[in-house]
Amino acid sequence: MKIIVWLILLILYSGLGVNAQSSDITVKKLEAYKRIDQPARDEVSGIVKSRKHEDTYWVHGDSGTKDHIYAINSKGEIKSIKKKYEGAEIKGAKNKDWEDIALGEDGTLILADFGNNCHCRDDLKILIIEEPEPDDDETDVLAEYRIKYPEREGVLSLFIQDNHNAEAVFMRAGNIYIITKNESGGEAKLFRLDNPVEDEVNIPTEVSAFKFRGQVTAADISPDESKLAVLTYRSIWLFDLVEGIPFFDGKKYWQPIQGVEQVESIAFSGDDLIIAEENGDLYRTKWAEIPEY
Repeated sequence: MKIIVWLILLILYSGLGVNAQSSDITVKKLEAYKRIDQPARDEVSGIVKSRKHEDTYWVHGDSGTKDHIYAINSKGEIKSIKKKYEGAEIKGAKNKDWEDIALGEDGTLILADFGNNCHCRDDLKILIIEEPEPDDDETDVLAEYRIKYPEREGVLSLFIQDNHNAEAVFMRAGNIYIITKNESGGEAKLFRLDNPVEDEVNIPTEVSAFKFRGQVTAADISPDESKLAVLTYRSIWLFDLVEGIPFFDGKKYWQPIQGVEQVESIAFSGDDLIIAEENGDLYRTKWAEIPEY
């Protein structure tokens, strides 16, 4: 009997410890400050701030939208001076399910065509494109990397093979990283794409995992690569990145949010994080004000 009582107390104590970790964190209500102009607000699923053009952000839609990216400013206004602006077409690319956009190296952008809600796609890919001018009508694909997630090992491999859904991509230290969406509610996985090539299927390396308390819909890395922002439908995570310390093992910060519906895009913008709703509404919050987790 004493053993049972002791186990119950231990469980209760452990539970209190977990709750205490986030008991001082309150939900923050976000209010839209602008809405992205047409034609750039069609099912927005990715946003990234350009380092090439002042006050310029690249956005795109997901499956079913045009094979275009669009240049807007921080107010959601179209950057182009053309009277009829249709964005920049990605020549030779098909928007099967573009889910995120990130900055690449040497004036390039990374387009993540690996949305996989059915967990059935065999054509997952990452596109490296040339960053266009805000007035350009088109831009080129510089590289196309096909990917396939590594197969499970052991007995489970006889019954389960992972074909992840993912909506978050970023680059750090020249390497491309993917965070899985994780609809099941457990740990999302972080994969690194090592030395990808175009003429074969690339198998990313799993490097870490983390329980985000929600489905991951976007990510972005700060310009100095010292912080990683990860977005879920109901919260913002911020991680300090330190050389030699594994991802997610350093200081972490967490801000539950409300007042939003389907947020799928996040970008660093100076002291702010800009978040885009699928319908084109824009929100912003100070990343330094996110409470430590």
